[in-house]
Amino acid sequence: MSIKQSSSVDTAIFRYRSGYHEINALLAVPSVPTPMPAVLLAHDTDGLDERLQGVAISLAEQGYAVLAPDFYTTKNGHATASGSLENRATLRRNTPDAIAVSDLKNGLAYLKHQGLINTRRVAVVGFGFGGTLALLTAVQLGELAAVVNFYGHTIYPPADISRVRPTSPLDVVGVVRCPILSFYGTPGTGGISSHEVTSLEQTLKAKGKTFEIKSYPKAPNGFCGSNPDLYRADAASDALSRTVTFLNKYLKTESLALVQKGRI
Repeated sequence: MSIKQSSSVDTAIFRYRSGYHEINALLAVPSVPTPMPAVLLAHDTDGLDERLQGVAISLAEQGYAVLAPDFYTTKNGHATASGSLENRATLRRNTPDAIAVSDLKNGLAYLKHQGLINTRRVAVVGFGFGGTLALLTAVQLGELAAVVNFYGHTIYPPADISRVRPTSPLDVVGVVRCPILSFYGTPGTGGISSHEVTSLEQTLKAKGKTFEIKSYPKAPNGFCGSNPDLYRADAASDALSRTVTFLNKYLKTESLALVQKGRI
């Protein structure tokens, strides 16, 4: 896989151990002093494609060490996110939430071991499938400083509850300690209803969480991805700009200390 390049960011595809297997990952590290803030980046059904690489590099150019695991890594080390949209959707359905969340957690452990990052200034950002994983990871990692969810499902249909997806994120998102930023497009696109978005807002509000939900009524869910039928440049640009502002606020300012003390 070719990697997008930046003059101010070192990028590489490497492998790290996650549980009983090794996983491919993209690492983008800026030329700034260590320890630096970090972002765990969770891909959508398209995998570590060129669009996601661009997001990783853009965030690294803002001063963040960015690690993006490939949840589709096979046992022989190949990435399998190729072929038709239907094939990629099948890969997503067969990727257990617990294993993907573990891949993100072990990615953070890798960054800690390398001594690259400030462990109190870490966020997780995810798109679609990865947006759901971002929320689920924040449920388990109370040390995170922020989480950003791009149009991730929060309610699983009853028929989909299984060992692969045992718990709807909405049922557990109330325990997330860090601020949450969520983006959604037109209700009904990408299988995400207005009820799902409204329920997320009501749950976070009832639990007294620090959160923001930004909707783009003229853009379909998936507006930041590689599908040309869904991509919307204006919405993507605005959402990514808001993401950087959000990350800078909670990972680079004094408000971080207040978040970790539970005061905001």
